[in-house]
Amino acid sequence: MGYWIDNYQKVTSQINVGNLLEEILISLLVLVAAIVSIKIIFGIVNRVFDSLKSGIDVRESRRVVTLNHVTKTVVRASIWTVAILIILGQFMDVSSLLAVAGVGTLAIGFGAQGIVEDVMSGFVIVFENQFCVGDYIIIDENHYGIVEAIGMRTTNIREFDGGLFIIHNGKIDRLKNYSKGHIKATVNVGISYEEDISKVTDILNDICRELFESHEELFKTCPEVIGVTDMGPLAVNIRISCDEDAASKFKAETVLRQRIKEVLHEKGIEIPYNKSFIYTGESDKKAQR
Repeated sequence: MGYWIDNYQKVTSQINVGNLLEEILISLLVLVAAIVSIKIIFGIVNRVFDSLKSGIDVRESRRVVTLNHVTKTVVRASIWTVAILIILGQFMDVSSLLAVAGVGTLAIGFGAQGIVEDVMSGFVIVFENQFCVGDYIIIDENHYGIVEAIGMRTTNIREFDGGLFIIHNGKIDRLKNYSKGHIKATVNVGISYEEDISKVTDILNDICRELFESHEELFKTCPEVIGVTDMGPLAVNIRISCDEDAASKFKAETVLRQRIKEVLHEKGIEIPYNKSFIYTGESDKKAQR
């Protein structure tokens, strides 16, 4: 306790009351310089990363955005740290302050191991390009959704039920990234055993070509009719598949299912489903008459 009191008195004794106005003026200039420097450097960083976006695909563009955010965070933290040290240097001996802070840092260092782990893991995630903002990922096989933000300590994932899942970067040890390359959009179509498979296949091929031509912004490739993939107790299942990115997968599947249902209904193709018939005593008597 005496050590802390002695160092505190040593630090406070460095304050020069006589030149207080001059020191306050210098401190204000340092604050203004810090704010201006941040804006100038941010402008340079934006121009550099904007130039990197040209001629690259969507996923790499999202990675550039993430690197831009991380770079700005590091720049902001560095400039404010230097500015605060310069301002404190106007009123006291910074070396004495650092000595006092050093003892406190050593005391809480063991408790801050988790923070250091999260920050280092955040850097590794970004620079190894494990995932980016906008990617569809699954973490620990329990949490899945779209990455909304990658911070210095945490990653935010918007799950499909609407919840925002926040996880510390140091806790991410197992994940699946479905946004690296293409993801398969798949639709299974069940038809009755009495239907002509060749006829239905031709109809489905026409639907695929029609949707590919009318929804160029949605379908990266023309959906392909794979063929019969299952012969169940009620229906013959025909599979349709195409390559999509994570953001378009569910929309593409929805559009395919809707159009297939409409066309098969128009063509009179039966889509089997469970039906229940209830017979009452009155119905049986009328039937006998």
